[in-house]
Amino acid sequence: MAQPTLKQRKTFALIRIFGGMVAALYLSFVVVTNLLAGLPFEGSLIFTALVAAVGYAYAAWYLRELSAVAREERDGR
Repeated sequence: MAQPTLKQRKTFALIRIFGGMVAALYLSFVVVTNLLAGLPFEGSLIFTALVAAVGYAYAAWYLRELSAVAREERDGR
């Protein structure tokens, strides 16, 4: 199986970073809005906050991948 090119790896990383950030920002907005509305921080709201944190971690992981691709591109591989 052929290895993806640097451009393909860069594109996939950018899509995943963008997707993770959009999901995490939306879920963070939901948590903050519910907290401001006076709901207690328990049950499904805690789960939503955890999933938002996972979304940020997902985006950060692929930011590392994008950094690795940029290093490879700069080194001329």
